[in-house]
Amino acid sequence: MPSSPAPGGRGRRPADRPPITPTGIVDAALRLTETDGLDAWSTRQLAAALEVWPRAVYHHVGDRDAVADAVADRVVGMIPLPPQELEWREWFSTLLLEGRPLLRRYRGVARRLVRIGPIIPSALAMMDRGILVLQQAGFADGATAAYRYLTNSAFTLVMVEDDRAENLPEARVRLAGALAAHRDDPTRRGLAAVGAAVTSRGTDDPAAVAALEDDFYAYTVARSLDGVAAVLTRPDRGGLPG
Repeated sequence: MPSSPAPGGRGRRPADRPPITPTGIVDAALRLTETDGLDAWSTRQLAAALEVWPRAVYHHVGDRDAVADAVADRVVGMIPLPPQELEWREWFSTLLLEGRPLLRRYRGVARRLVRIGPIIPSALAMMDRGILVLQQAGFADGATAAYRYLTNSAFTLVMVEDDRAENLPEARVRLAGALAAHRDDPTRRGLAAVGAAVTSRGTDDPAAVAALEDDFYAYTVARSLDGVAAVLTRPDRGGLPG
């Protein structure tokens, strides 16, 4: 990556380059996010990628938080909202399972959603649709809490996966190997069962370890849906916190 905003000039772009626009800035930030993660690049690095001075980024979009919000808005907007007429469990299962690959592709977006909440337009649109689906399913005043529980459970797990990929890329392989070592341990039957399950999937193959993460994410989504579904059988289902 170049260390200065533009070669041979004080931030001037070559004449054959298109002018700087807010969309172009977010496009460049999206590319940096896909490569390095949302929290890894600075405004100066973004400006260098665009061959402009940082003040051009501030002028067209705003400070780094504003750019990060715009990137998160773009990514969340890529997640297709299921048809509103779907049954609520299918609606959320589809949303959360199809949303994970996009959030993993752009590391850090899930973390931002969990930490600061759905303040960006695309997340607000997702919330509006999801709460309406839950209200129509009979959750009444508890729809808001149910929505927050389902999305936060899923997005927090993605955030953990992102952190592991960025800071401890070999952690899952090491864990799988450690668990597999107990597969024949007669004194620890619980660990032996886990070790046998892990061994059956492979312990030194990154693809197999990734498949384990896929399965656990799907399991988490399904069990979260089970927990929320149980609320519908309670007489006080409308009394959940908002």
